[in-house]
Amino acid sequence: MDEFDELLLKTVDKTMRCILGDHTALIIYNCLENNSCPMQEIPTKLDLFSAQLRNLLGVGRGQILGAPAILEDAVVKALSAELGLKLGNESTAFEDRIRRLKKTYNSRRSKPSPNRRSK
Repeated sequence: MDEFDELLLKTVDKTMRCILGDHTALIIYNCLENNSCPMQEIPTKLDLFSAQLRNLLGVGRGQILGAPAILEDAVVKALSAELGLKLGNESTAFEDRIRRLKKTYNSRRSKPSPNRRSK
């Protein structure tokens, strides 16, 4: 697991606990694990994670209005802030926004710093 993935997991956990509370976050983690998406695999199973959030929190009538989207947006915003990156307010899928953040983060890390001198 790379540095970005570790930061993503910490951000997901912190955001879920902040928005939903510790108890509810643990219940969701248990449900995710029972549905082939343990927390440690979220970075490699973004599509499944997003789909399972929608199954657990609902998107239809009688559910918490927009809860999965609100949670996903909060994760993206918190991760963007943590990385010092800006991501536009597109209405693209959660997994696409995370992949774009990772790509941008990795490309910035691979560029040499202007203050470094080559030896």
